[in-house]
Amino acid sequence: MRRHEVRLRKARLAVRAARQLARLRRSPRLLLVQRAALREPVAVETAGPRARPTGFWRAGEFYTVRRVLETRREYHAAYFRVVTDRGAFDLRRLRWLDPWTLRVRRTWELIAAHDVVEVRRPF
Repeated sequence: MRRHEVRLRKARLAVRAARQLARLRRSPRLLLVQRAALREPVAVETAGPRARPTGFWRAGEFYTVRRVLETRREYHAAYFRVVTDRGAFDLRRLRWLDPWTLRVRRTWELIAAHDVVEVRRPF
């Protein structure tokens, strides 16, 4: 890459970071209180190359994911803390190797339900 291309890329990244910071300042902080520990299999709809959840089916009802608050990845699982149109939940995507076919299988589980309290920022 040439120098001016590197400078342009850095400038774009700086603008993107400033936008994200402004958006975070406008949005309220969310305080999550765990209501119930669950272990239910769910069907999740994903988008993007990293399989970010956009919604999931639970008991015949569809929950639309409004915001992904936190993502944590481990070797065998990925954990997503999401806010939906019907509350906040923790989702887990498990990866395991099928011993007969030696293919990687992925399953989704709902592992916790949370109550959400908005806390406004003072600044």
